[in-house]
Amino acid sequence: MYKDIISYKLAADVSEEHLLKVAAEVLEGWMGKLPGFVRWEIHRNGDGGYSDIVYWESEADAKNAQADMGNIPNGGDWFACYAEGSISSVNLSQVAAFVP
Repeated sequence: MYKDIISYKLAADVSEEHLLKVAAEVLEGWMGKLPGFVRWEIHRNGDGGYSDIVYWESEADAKNAQADMGNIPNGGDWFACYAEGSISSVNLSQVAAFVP
């Protein structure tokens, strides 16, 4: 399992409700159809920002999605949700999972 973790702040005129509406459109129109996509979680951080965790079957699937971002049907709406200069990301490859 491979995970992209993207942290960001919302643009000044964007509500959480709007973010979730646009995210649902991105999921339905693009991300959910990509090979290797597993799931997408959106989390509110303690500092008022947000972190998305996107789960992929492999690093290659994640990189292919990144290369395909120009084909997001409502990409302009999605990118407009983010405050300029606030996006950072980390990529994780799962080594192990411990579940009782």
